[in-house]
Amino acid sequence: MDESTIEELERLRREGRAMGGADKVARLHEQGKLTARERVDQLLDPGTFVEIGILGRSQHGDLRHRTPADGLVAGWGKIDGRQVYVTSEDATVVAGTRGRVAETKTARVRELAYLHKAPYIALMEAGAGRFQEANGAMAAGIGHRFREHYKLSGRAPVIAAFMGMCFGGPSFTAMQSDFVTIVKGTGFMGMSGPPVVKVGIGRDVTPDEIGGAEKATKITGQADYLAEDEADCLRSIRRFLSYFPHNCFELPPRAEPRPAPMETPEGRDKITRLVSDNHRRAYDMEQLVRLFVDDGEIFHYRELYGRNLITAWARIDGEVVGVVGNQPKHWAGALDDKATRKARKFVELCDAYHIPLVFLTDCPGFIVGPDIENQGMVSLASRFLNTIIATTVPITTIVVRKAIGLAYIAMAGKTMEPDAIVAYPTAQFDMMGPAAGVELTYGKEIAAAPDPAALRKQYLDKAEEAASAYLAAEMALIDDVIHPAETRDVIRSVLDRVRTSRVPGFKHRIDP
Repeated sequence: MDESTIEELERLRREGRAMGGADKVARLHEQGKLTARERVDQLLDPGTFVEIGILGRSQHGDLRHRTPADGLVAGWGKIDGRQVYVTSEDATVVAGTRGRVAETKTARVRELAYLHKAPYIALMEAGAGRFQEANGAMAAGIGHRFREHYKLSGRAPVIAAFMGMCFGGPSFTAMQSDFVTIVKGTGFMGMSGPPVVKVGIGRDVTPDEIGGAEKATKITGQADYLAEDEADCLRSIRRFLSYFPHNCFELPPRAEPRPAPMETPEGRDKITRLVSDNHRRAYDMEQLVRLFVDDGEIFHYRELYGRNLITAWARIDGEVVGVVGNQPKHWAGALDDKATRKARKFVELCDAYHIPLVFLTDCPGFIVGPDIENQGMVSLASRFLNTIIATTVPITTIVVRKAIGLAYIAMAGKTMEPDAIVAYPTAQFDMMGPAAGVELTYGKEIAAAPDPAALRKQYLDKAEEAASAYLAAEMALIDDVIHPAETRDVIRSVLDRVRTSRVPGFKHRIDP
């Protein structure tokens, strides 16, 4: 080839890498943001990124020379040595609007991720689709991205990061993902942005009101991780993937086994003393979890949403487990609509990717009353029960204190067929809380008694005695009553017993 031919190729490549130009890149940096290319470089193992479509450009006459790489960095690379596919949207090109060529590049990357059974990661900062390229009857053919995302679901992990304005289509595909992280202060999601809201309903609203990071992680629960900055956002993706297999045809990766804090004399004393015999005295369930898992390390899923329930990934002797535990510090650990929603998706994620589950039960029941009924709580609870019933991964159930009624069943109680079900000496089982049961059954008698308080206490003492974990063990309704310091051993035993029966493969897709 002539030297000029090669020089032309290199010139075109340089133009593709230049993004929207030095001025726009500088403005992005002033906002505390990384460029689309810097994000990819920070996310992936150094030197592993291979780009496709760098020569892509809009084919619209007015946009052709303004759209290097058509505003999308796409390709593949490695995270911790494992292959992943990635797209990163470039806000410096035509204000981040989405073009048809960029959509074609994205479809290609998703297609390869599906064919090669590898994780797909979308680093998102996209405006609406470009009106010039998709207006009129062309809109009859839009929407392939949703089918592509659906096909990937449950086969290989799919991750979305809100790193800028992502109203409309990007938000929808993000919700089809397994893990969604959003950057505080700069990440936004929602059905439509402020200009469309203004046209549609005549209201002036801010991006935060529609779907800022705080709202998405605390109120709606549509984002799973609140990142402090872009570096934290990218780290969270790497951490999430470290707990997951490359695809559903593999088991989760094992790490080097590490001791748990409870395996020291000091740690054993802490786990023994942490849970009070007084059921009205709160404790921190997260502290309990950190005492029995490797290195005391956990990775929260939706930490700020439904805080009355902990959902997190951790390891036991290097093996990944998903932990679901009531949090007595919030609502006494009772289940509401938020906790139920996040638990359902967490369990489905763990089941699809063969991650064993550990349930830590200390729950006085589901929240009741008109407000919670307005959320469709009966349907939410029933759907969660269906999810637990359908779960095929190993389950360890540890009843810490309260195991009451339907909430006990939903927290992988006896009839959910866990691989082990044990209780601490502080545990109590009942159809409803002893206090409520006594009032419903003996309320009139107590009110008419010469000393109502004394009679109520008498009935309460009998009810609590009848709810004892020891009595449940006597009737062989649980496997054992254990010392808190034996918690790790019980989980370890389940993982050892089921090892040869765990067969990876596709199970199901994961609903938003």
